Amino acid sequence: MLHGGDPAKTEPMLARAAEQIVRAGKVIERIREFVRKGEVARRPEDLADTIREAAMLAMVGNLGRSVTLATVFDPALPRVLIDRVQIQQVVLNLMRNAIEAMAPMPRRALTIRATSLGEDVVEVSIADTGPGLDDVVRERLFRPFVTTKAAGMGVGLSICRSIIESHGGQIWTTDNPGGGTIFHFTVACVPAAEPEAGAYAPIGPMLPQWQESDLRQG
Repeated sequence: MLHGGDPAKTEPMLARAAEQIVRAGKVIERIREFVRKGEVARRPEDLADTIREAAMLAMVGNLGRSVTLATVFDPALPRVLIDRVQIQQVVLNLMRNAIEAMAPMPRRALTIRATSLGEDVVEVSIADTGPGLDDVVRERLFRPFVTTKAAGMGVGLSICRSIIESHGGQIWTTDNPGGGTIFHFTVACVPAAEPEAGAYAPIGPMLPQWQESDLRQG
């Protein structure tokens, strides 16, 4: 709503919308580059901030669906060596899939966690309260052209898998004990001998409502 055309109220809203559009454009361009070249430009990044940005973008246009989002970050979360925009695309894709899956459910809650598994690896999980996954679908979920959507092409999760594997990580699913599905993926921490800021690290060809908790923990 534009508050009766009051510039003092509408201009900040338009500015935020424009910022989200710019971010979305960057995500799309980097994914196109990844698919075309199959390379990843990894740099030391703050994973909590990376996830927050992607989560805000994913929630745009979904507040009317009464989706509640909570984030829980390990207080000792180390910096990770990632292509920031590509990892944001993975988070964005998984969140949007979860939001669509939860549409018919009476309770629609998303929980994103980031946990350190030691000195080398961080695990990110995105849990929903949707209908869950059939075992047959789960086995084939990350293959190209496999989808649970009536009008979907089934390429989003395949690209997510390629991005995570090109980062040296893994992606998988488990059942949410409270009902629904949890998507997990791992990324590498910044090694002790951290690369210089802006260093480019190619990784070869491509492999076949908002509610934030404990923000200061990240």
